[in-house]
Amino acid sequence: MLKKIISGGQPGVEIAALDAAIQLDIPHAGWAYKGRKTEEGVLPDRYNVKGIDNPSYFERLEKNIIACEGTVILTYGQLLIGLKGVQDLAAKHGKPCLHLELRNCTTNHAISSIRKWMENHEMEVVYFTGPKPFGTSQIYRDVILIIKGICGVEREQEKFLGFEEEDAPEEN
Repeated sequence: MLKKIISGGQPGVEIAALDAAIQLDIPHAGWAYKGRKTEEGVLPDRYNVKGIDNPSYFERLEKNIIACEGTVILTYGQLLIGLKGVQDLAAKHGKPCLHLELRNCTTNHAISSIRKWMENHEMEVVYFTGPKPFGTSQIYRDVILIIKGICGVEREQEKFLGFEEEDAPEEN
Protein backbone atom coordinates (compact mmCIF):
# COMPACT_ATOMS: atom_id res chain seq x y z
CA MET A 1 0.00 0.00 0.00
CA LEU A 2 1.32 3.42 -0.93
CA LYS A 3 1.42 5.37 2.34
CA LYS A 4 3.85 8.18 1.43
CA ILE A 5 5.24 9.72 -1.73
CA ILE A 6 8.74 11.19 -1.85
CA SER A 7 9.59 13.74 -4.52
CA GLY A 8 11.84 16.73 -5.09
CA GLY A 9 9.23 18.73 -6.99
CA GLN A 10 11.04 19.09 -10.31
CA PRO A 11 8.84 19.49 -13.42
CA GLY A 12 7.38 16.33 -14.93
CA VAL A 13 7.29 13.10 -12.91
CA GLU A 14 8.24 14.65 -9.57
CA ILE A 15 5.66 17.46 -9.52
CA ALA A 16 3.01 15.05 -10.83
CA ALA A 17 3.77 12.67 -7.94
CA LEU A 18 3.31 15.50 -5.44
CA ASP A 19 0.07 16.63 -7.08
CA ALA A 20 -1.24 13.04 -7.05
CA ALA A 21 -0.35 12.77 -3.35
CA ILE A 22 -2.31 15.94 -2.59
CA GLN A 23 -5.29 14.85 -4.71
CA LEU A 24 -5.37 11.44 -3.00
CA ASP A 25 -4.63 12.80 0.49
CA ILE A 26 -1.43 10.74 0.77
CA PRO A 27 1.37 12.19 2.91
CA HIS A 28 4.30 13.47 0.87
CA ALA A 29 7.78 14.84 1.50
CA GLY A 30 11.08 15.26 -0.23
CA TRP A 31 14.11 17.38 -0.91
CA ALA A 32 14.47 20.17 -3.46
CA TYR A 33 17.31 22.49 -4.33
CA LYS A 34 18.26 25.34 -2.00
CA GLY A 35 15.39 27.80 -1.64
CA ARG A 36 13.02 25.07 -2.94
CA LYS A 37 13.94 26.10 -6.47
CA THR A 38 12.83 24.13 -9.49
CA GLU A 39 13.36 24.74 -13.18
CA GLU A 40 10.00 26.51 -13.20
CA GLY A 41 10.62 28.76 -10.17
CA VAL A 42 10.14 28.37 -6.44
CA LEU A 43 8.08 25.38 -5.34
CA PRO A 44 4.69 26.54 -3.96
CA ASP A 45 4.09 26.22 -0.21
CA ARG A 46 1.40 23.54 -0.66
CA TYR A 47 4.18 20.99 -1.23
CA ASN A 48 5.79 19.51 1.90
CA VAL A 49 9.29 19.55 0.39
CA LYS A 50 12.39 20.99 2.05
CA GLY A 51 15.29 22.76 0.38
CA ILE A 52 18.83 21.46 0.85
CA ASP A 53 21.70 23.79 1.75
CA ASN A 54 24.05 22.39 -0.88
CA PRO A 55 23.01 23.03 -4.51
CA SER A 56 24.32 19.60 -5.60
CA TYR A 57 22.08 17.62 -7.97
CA PHE A 58 23.28 14.32 -6.56
CA GLU A 59 22.88 15.37 -2.92
CA ARG A 60 19.22 16.20 -3.59
CA LEU A 61 18.71 12.82 -5.24
CA GLU A 62 20.51 10.98 -2.46
CA LYS A 63 18.40 12.62 0.25
CA ASN A 64 15.22 11.59 -1.58
CA ILE A 65 16.49 8.04 -2.03
CA ILE A 66 17.42 7.78 1.65
CA ALA A 67 13.93 9.06 2.61
CA CYS A 68 12.13 6.29 0.69
CA GLU A 69 11.92 2.51 0.71
CA GLY A 70 12.26 2.28 -3.07
CA THR A 71 12.49 4.43 -6.19
CA VAL A 72 10.36 4.38 -9.34
CA ILE A 73 11.82 6.01 -12.44
CA LEU A 74 9.25 6.71 -15.16
CA THR A 75 10.50 7.73 -18.61
CA TYR A 76 9.59 8.03 -22.27
CA GLY A 77 12.88 6.76 -23.61
CA GLN A 78 16.26 5.70 -22.31
CA LEU A 79 17.73 6.68 -18.99
CA LEU A 80 19.79 9.83 -19.16
CA ILE A 81 22.97 10.32 -17.10
CA GLY A 82 21.17 11.87 -14.11
CA LEU A 83 18.67 9.03 -13.92
CA LYS A 84 21.45 6.45 -14.20
CA GLY A 85 22.83 8.26 -11.15
CA VAL A 86 19.50 7.62 -9.38
CA GLN A 87 19.91 3.89 -10.01
CA ASP A 88 23.51 4.00 -8.76
CA LEU A 89 22.54 5.89 -5.58
CA ALA A 90 19.66 3.49 -4.91
CA ALA A 91 22.06 0.55 -5.25
CA LYS A 92 24.59 2.29 -2.99
CA HIS A 93 21.93 2.57 -0.26
CA GLY A 94 20.49 -0.92 -0.82
CA LYS A 95 17.14 0.46 -2.03
CA PRO A 96 15.12 -1.24 -4.78
CA CYS A 97 14.78 0.77 -7.97
CA LEU A 98 12.28 0.16 -10.78
CA HIS A 99 12.55 1.81 -14.21
CA LEU A 100 9.51 1.75 -16.48
CA GLU A 101 9.75 3.05 -20.01
CA LEU A 102 6.17 4.21 -20.58
CA ARG A 103 6.30 3.98 -24.40
CA ASN A 104 6.64 0.23 -23.97
CA CYS A 105 3.72 -0.38 -21.60
CA THR A 106 0.11 0.57 -21.05
CA THR A 107 -1.01 2.54 -18.03
CA ASN A 108 -2.57 -0.61 -16.57
CA HIS A 109 0.68 -2.52 -17.07
CA ALA A 110 2.62 0.25 -15.31
CA ILE A 111 0.13 0.23 -12.41
CA SER A 112 0.28 -3.55 -11.97
CA SER A 113 4.09 -3.63 -12.35
CA ILE A 114 4.59 -1.00 -9.65
CA ARG A 115 2.05 -2.68 -7.34
CA LYS A 116 3.71 -6.08 -7.71
CA TRP A 117 7.18 -4.52 -7.21
CA MET A 118 5.96 -2.73 -4.06
CA GLU A 119 4.40 -5.94 -2.70
CA ASN A 120 7.51 -8.00 -3.47
CA HIS A 121 9.71 -5.52 -1.58
CA GLU A 122 7.10 -4.83 1.14
CA MET A 123 7.33 -1.08 0.66
CA GLU A 124 4.94 1.77 1.36
CA VAL A 125 7.14 4.87 0.87
CA VAL A 126 8.18 5.45 -2.74
CA TYR A 127 10.26 8.11 -4.47
CA PHE A 128 8.90 8.90 -7.94
CA THR A 129 11.27 10.56 -10.39
CA GLY A 130 11.98 10.88 -14.08
CA PRO A 131 13.21 13.21 -16.78
CA LYS A 132 12.18 16.79 -17.28
CA PRO A 133 9.31 17.04 -19.76
CA PHE A 134 10.40 18.35 -23.14
CA GLY A 135 7.60 20.02 -25.06
CA THR A 136 4.79 17.91 -23.66
CA SER A 137 2.93 17.37 -20.42
CA GLN A 138 2.06 13.76 -21.31
CA ILE A 139 4.34 12.32 -18.63
CA TYR A 140 2.67 14.54 -16.02
CA ARG A 141 -0.78 13.19 -16.95
CA ASP A 142 0.45 9.61 -17.09
CA VAL A 143 2.11 9.79 -13.67
CA ILE A 144 -1.11 11.12 -12.12
CA LEU A 145 -3.08 8.27 -13.73
CA ILE A 146 -0.53 5.66 -12.61
CA ILE A 147 -0.44 6.81 -8.98
CA LYS A 148 -4.24 7.11 -8.89
CA GLY A 149 -4.43 3.61 -10.36
CA ILE A 150 -2.05 2.20 -7.74
CA CYS A 151 -4.10 3.78 -4.96
CA GLY A 152 -7.43 2.94 -6.59
CA VAL A 153 -6.58 -0.75 -6.63
CA GLU A 154 -5.45 -0.52 -3.00
CA ARG A 155 -8.62 1.22 -1.92
CA GLU A 156 -10.80 -1.34 -3.69
CA GLN A 157 -8.90 -4.13 -1.91
CA GLU A 158 -9.31 -2.40 1.46
CA LYS A 159 -13.09 -2.45 1.04
CA PHE A 160 -13.01 -6.23 1.13
CA LEU A 161 -10.57 -6.72 4.00
CA GLY A 162 -13.30 -6.59 6.66
CA PHE A 163 -15.89 -8.29 4.50
CA GLU A 164 -17.38 -11.34 6.15
CA GLU A 165 -19.06 -13.75 3.87
CA GLU A 166 -22.52 -14.75 4.96
CA ASP A 167 -24.30 -17.91 4.05
CA ALA A 168 -27.21 -17.36 1.75
CA PRO A 169 -30.54 -17.95 3.44
CA GLU A 170 -31.87 -21.42 2.88
CA GLU A 171 -34.80 -21.66 0.57
CA ASN A 172 -37.69 -23.89 1.57
